Amino acid sequence: MFESSLLAQLQAQFPTHQFSHESLSIVHTGRFANAIVYRYKDSQFDFIIKDFQHSPWWVRKTIAPLFINQEYKGLARLQDVDGVVDNFCRLSPIAIAYDFIEGTPLKQLAQQQAHLPARFFKDFERMVAKMHRRGVVHLDLRNLGNVICSKEGKPYIIDFQSAIRFSRFPRWLQRFMRGADMSGVYKAWQKLAGDSLPQAKADYLHDFNHVRKRWILKGYPLHRAYVWCGGVVTQILNSEFIRSILERF
Repeated sequence: MFESSLLAQLQAQFPTHQFSHESLSIVHTGRFANAIVYRYKDSQFDFIIKDFQHSPWWVRKTIAPLFINQEYKGLARLQDVDGVVDNFCRLSPIAIAYDFIEGTPLKQLAQQQAHLPARFFKDFERMVAKMHRRGVVHLDLRNLGNVICSKEGKPYIIDFQSAIRFSRFPRWLQRFMRGADMSGVYKAWQKLAGDSLPQAKADYLHDFNHVRKRWILKGYPLHRAYVWCGGVVTQILNSEFIRSILERF
């Protein structure tokens, strides 16, 4: 039933194309408040689709539209940034589709003890810096599953569900947010091309990790409360954002 609805939504977006069930497959089965991730691939289209149709009604009516809207806005703000997909569309208030990136997540490459050249991470660093100049932080780049090494050897960033504009926050928190993104770059660089990571960047990663550990283990109650309240107010209980701040840093 869910698949038929998705195909109908795709048909509405691209009325001249014929979509088929055989071309739709499940990549990841979401549970509760997480989307089911599909891939639709035929001779013309190759999409990743996130859909919340399976979720309880109160999720579909409350946080699911926020998650989809957050990802859509993140992609829209970063159009024309290298390493971010340009082709995307909202299929419904609780479903989004965007181009599939052919490649391998850095998390998988790290598990395989693979090695990437320094130029990959220099491109990745420039990409993140450009994203920050657009006023957006990703907040989940320390999760190496959110960075793809494409077949051409170029970095791509995926999963913008926790991405936000940071200008509304105080300067100290803006620096922390941008630092979290950049530390994700250096974390990947260290794991996959450690010998080429410049000492200044290694020192930056070391210092940020130290701050991050102190943030979690010892805590700064006022700061942590500010982040929590800011997330609630600005994202209306966007749990992906809260999780990114409190768990992934």
